[in-house]
Amino acid sequence: METLLVETPCGMVEGFRKENICYFLGIPFARAERFAYPREVTHWQGVLSATHFGPAPIQQRTYYQKDTEDPQNHYEHEFYQGFESDYSEDCLNLNIWAPDQAANCPVLIIIYGGGLVSGQNNSPECCGESFARNGIVTVAMNYRLNVFGFAALPELANENGRCGNYGYYDQQAAIQWVLHNIQSFGGDPSRMTLIGQSAGAACCETQIKSPLNSGVFKQAIIQSSAGFATFIKQKLNNESEYNKWRQIYKEAGCRSIEEFKTMPARDLYDAFAVVSSRHPMGFCNAVYDENFTAQHKNAPCSTKILCSLTSEDVMPLLLYLMCRYLAYSQRKGGVDTYAYFFKRKLPGDNKGAWHGSDLLYLYGGLNSSWRPFTAEDRTLSDTMLHYLCNFIHNGDPNGRYMPRWTPLRKGNNFLVLGQGAPHMGKPEIYDLLKNTLHPNGIGM
Repeated sequence: METLLVETPCGMVEGFRKENICYFLGIPFARAERFAYPREVTHWQGVLSATHFGPAPIQQRTYYQKDTEDPQNHYEHEFYQGFESDYSEDCLNLNIWAPDQAANCPVLIIIYGGGLVSGQNNSPECCGESFARNGIVTVAMNYRLNVFGFAALPELANENGRCGNYGYYDQQAAIQWVLHNIQSFGGDPSRMTLIGQSAGAACCETQIKSPLNSGVFKQAIIQSSAGFATFIKQKLNNESEYNKWRQIYKEAGCRSIEEFKTMPARDLYDAFAVVSSRHPMGFCNAVYDENFTAQHKNAPCSTKILCSLTSEDVMPLLLYLMCRYLAYSQRKGGVDTYAYFFKRKLPGDNKGAWHGSDLLYLYGGLNSSWRPFTAEDRTLSDTMLHYLCNFIHNGDPNGRYMPRWTPLRKGNNFLVLGQGAPHMGKPEIYDLLKNTLHPNGIGM
């Protein structure tokens, strides 16, 4: 491991080089007090040490550890065995993985999933090594979650009358920091791709539609949640959302909004956990905001999109229809959309291609997994990476000696992965319906 020093507009950064990848970890991109909007970091004193991951946002893992050896704790078992992390409200940091001697490389920014209640940029499903090995400067950000990232009460409004959506503004602050600094790490800010899965996919779709990011992203990869942000029309009245957060205020025993802002983080999280458990369909929703949830999000955008679902996904029939809806919307704007259908039955159990299983193949998770992966899985992983890296480099997933991937229009326009050689096809509606009505209980 070799120490590296890089000069950025913010100041000097110390990272390290290992096996032809340059690592810069835990770089602060913004600062924010609780229930305040982020302020981009533009300068630091001296040399910033970026050789270790920074703290992750407050979430269930902060206070309550699940047994990672127990398959019933599905995602902990799949991704978090032997995993350690610090957690803090001061969590707005990002990680960069860059090819050695990078210059004018395309840039990939990862937004993690987790239902807007959990997730972190130091987790295995955000590791940028596999993309860096393919000539892509890769960035994974943190953003605030659950009550810390999405609480919305009128009493929290800033001087502009805005409250809530703090997590979205954290993501936006990270994007701006990357635009201003990524050239120092060998990235080309004019060649940016955004990627996200599940809730991260919905965030990804929201960000590429935002007027704050107009013209920023050439491509986006939206996995297992495409189309929802485009389809759903946001209510102008936020009162129903405010009422949900008032329940947490009450559960926390607060007597003033200042107490809500300053009470111990664990007490606030516990109040959130109690109240949100009564809402099985999800709790953290966006409130109306002209930057993220106005009518622009329902219109097509100029960003080229690659979307996906898995065969045993969460509500796969709905995800399939939403992929088609998004492609239809984008086509009205003259932009093609690519889609893949991942149906590899992962070895080791009978859970199939569960929600998020494709991340093991994209982020280098096969070698560290408990599953008995085979040469077939490693070939599939390489194939998926080649397609997605082509898309990030060129806006087109196709390459020499690879089966042709055509845009999603009418007919068999999903690239089927994990069932023999990659081929164009169409998910069987009966199977999607069956897996929607009789789910495997796995979801992020």
